[in-house]
Amino acid sequence: MISFLTSLFALQLFVGILSVLWLLEKVSEKKKSLDLLTYSILAFGLIRVIAVIFSYYQASSVEIFYKEIIFYLGFFSFVFYFKTFDLIKLRNILYVFIGIAALVALTGVIRFNLNLVQRAQAFAPYTTFASYLLVAFAFTVSFNFGIESKLKKTSKILLSTIILCGIITSLGRTVIAIAILIFLASLIFKKLNYKSAFVIVLLTAIISFASFNINKTEITSRIDNPTYLSDRDVLYKGAKELVFKTPIFGFGPRTFHQIFPFPDEFNDKGVGGWHNDYFQIFFESGLIGLISYIVLLILLLKKAYLLIKINKRSDFIVDTGFGIIFSVIGLILTAFTIGFMTHVVLSLVFAFLIGLLSASWNKTKSI
Repeated sequence: MISFLTSLFALQLFVGILSVLWLLEKVSEKKKSLDLLTYSILAFGLIRVIAVIFSYYQASSVEIFYKEIIFYLGFFSFVFYFKTFDLIKLRNILYVFIGIAALVALTGVIRFNLNLVQRAQAFAPYTTFASYLLVAFAFTVSFNFGIESKLKKTSKILLSTIILCGIITSLGRTVIAIAILIFLASLIFKKLNYKSAFVIVLLTAIISFASFNINKTEITSRIDNPTYLSDRDVLYKGAKELVFKTPIFGFGPRTFHQIFPFPDEFNDKGVGGWHNDYFQIFFESGLIGLISYIVLLILLLKKAYLLIKINKRSDFIVDTGFGIIFSVIGLILTAFTIGFMTHVVLSLVFAFLIGLLSASWNKTKSI
């Protein structure tokens, strides 16, 4: 959890070690961790492999076998080992996840205030930084942190404020809007009381206002160009041109550079993808791949909803269910402008969420 956004090398190393340990487990034990979510991921992965076979540019497409394998290995490891943990260990893992996210957010805000970056970011690009914090924010506002304790209640306010400040100073309009929706949803579902919400809003406003007065470059540009689309108008134009060319199996994974028809129209010549998971998966794996992806997301939300509905005895599991629903909906919405499923770090965060849901569901059945 600590390595998610602090070190890509450490993340790959630890997930790799965890995957080796998982591979060494008995097959009979591995079978016990299989569930409908696992089969959905397997189906999606199989479709990605089929897309490589039918790819127009196989030399590029085969790269998924070593660039996306960490997601699948991480996913199976999370699902397997999380189910062996009791509720106390799962709670501690989430506390670590939230705490490290706050540290990452604080690092980004400090760097922003020191004018080291134009948009808040820590150890990863601002888009990854913001999406990761969005997931952490969803869990932070969902958890009660032992609300009977004044100290823990204060901790929830401070952690929520720090993470929200990181999101706002990253200046991602989509992520900021989604974070606000999650904040409002936490009030509607009474995961956050109005007094705490007022303090979070007040502190976030003060810190963000001060930060934007110290580092004005990017915010001034946003104010002067409020309709700037970051080359997305060119991406949409290209999508319209290609949409009916290979609708069944797609062009093959990682073929954006070979198939995009208007590369010379980009203001940013470094654009290397669709910045939209739905476009990305459709053009790489076709309609079949897109349907399997949407089915996976729907199944994930349904199980998280049922986790809340049928659980009557564990507040932690209910909080976890809300955190998963808020964060997954957040990722689904960010996928229209950023994307996470084929991202090396964010896909592992997604795998972490599914593993957490599977473990929580398993604990619900045993309570």
